[in-house]
Amino acid sequence: MKFYIFLLTVFLFQACSSEKKSKQPSDYVDYVVMGKSVNHRQDFSGNLKLLNTVFFAEIFPTDLTSSKVTVTNGKLTGPGDAREGLYFSTDRIPFLAGQREMTIEKLSERYPDGTYNFSFNTPVGSIEKFPVSFSDQSKKSNNPNPIKITLSQNGEEVNINAVNSNNDLKVSWSEFTIGSNDPNEIIDDMIYVILGDCMGNEIAHSGHAISDPEALTFDKTEFIIKSTVLSPGRPYQLEVEHSNMETAINSNIEIIVTKAATSFLDFRTQGEDLNACPELPFAMDGGQTDRVKK
Repeated sequence: MKFYIFLLTVFLFQACSSEKKSKQPSDYVDYVVMGKSVNHRQDFSGNLKLLNTVFFAEIFPTDLTSSKVTVTNGKLTGPGDAREGLYFSTDRIPFLAGQREMTIEKLSERYPDGTYNFSFNTPVGSIEKFPVSFSDQSKKSNNPNPIKITLSQNGEEVNINAVNSNNDLKVSWSEFTIGSNDPNEIIDDMIYVILGDCMGNEIAHSGHAISDPEALTFDKTEFIIKSTVLSPGRPYQLEVEHSNMETAINSNIEIIVTKAATSFLDFRTQGEDLNACPELPFAMDGGQTDRVKK
């Protein structure tokens, strides 16, 4: 009997080892993103104020529903300020942002449009110097125009300081004039809408590229925030991004290189605030350099 138990143990160990060996890093990494974004703040009157420009990169795991961190020790090397290496966060979706500048020209002095290399670990092995390149020849080399956001309820534009939390809120935006379909058929140019609460927590998202089939593409004009996520008398924050994308694929990992524009807008719901929110929401995104983090 002990002999049979031993054989069974060996068989199970070999089966597990074989399964682990058959997996590749692409089983844990869905796609990587690298880009440059121009960030604006929209005020009560609808005016847009330039906040900053930023170089950034992200590594998206295949399973966005799990809280387990499967991509670790992320590092980005390349020209300019990335020569000595930039390090990704230890979050579930590893992220990094470079030194911010006020113009794309100044930003590109620090982070030229060239080839950068991603390195990171997964449970089944490492990726070293995975190349991702900006193209200076593409028609998509320019960032989209600044975005103006409009809020409406029951078919009418609403005062951003008097949103009714009992009704759904429609978010719309100025036209994404240079958005287009992807000739590689990986992902079309995208629009993202993110809602945050007053403490800087994300509470609604229009969907991530590639992993969310209902995510917003360049030709969409609105996103509905359900009343169920809103409470009376509270300040909220919106982020709308237009993202031009160049795509590729390498080692079964998809690549997105983006030139983007983002606008931030605060709004407030009618009624009494029972939760003692700050007058201005804490920053939800690093691009909100005019706000403090919690």
